[in-house]
Amino acid sequence: MNETPQSLNDGAVELAAAGNHAEAIACLRRALQMEPKNPVLWFNLGLSYRALGRLSEAKGALSNAFDENPLDVDVLDTLGVVLHELGEDETAGEAYERALELDPANGRVWNNLGVLRFSSASFAEACRCFEKAVTLIPAFDDALYNLRDTYEALGREDDRRKCAEILSARGIE
Repeated sequence: MNETPQSLNDGAVELAAAGNHAEAIACLRRALQMEPKNPVLWFNLGLSYRALGRLSEAKGALSNAFDENPLDVDVLDTLGVVLHELGEDETAGEAYERALELDPANGRVWNNLGVLRFSSASFAEACRCFEKAVTLIPAFDDALYNLRDTYEALGREDDRRKCAEILSARGIE
């Protein structure tokens, strides 16, 4: 069988799904030798680096994915997550804002921006982000959980209680 960037990527995805990220990285690096401007390969490489806690390398791979495809919301969102994990919150916020310019109805990005705002104690902004996320994806338990905590931080007990009741009905405490 001939090795192609596609076959190597497919193998890497299977390896990563099984938790074998080091092997996935090896496949993706080999594929990138053949096709160095492929944003999908760079994105998947960034995911595996992040899974191994190699955040600087994840940032580099995701930055390359962004350079090759600056309109990919998933790349921008994941880059924002990695930048936040690295403590580069201003740049993370810029990545999320750019993603939302491209896809303002992306509830996952709104939630991640809310997490960033909550972590800097910008509770009113975090609340707006989480409310938007829950409006866009009503079954998004993580966003609802985050909204509940934000209402608590803002002293909005009635709203906090409503979120807690919904989460409890879904079996989440």
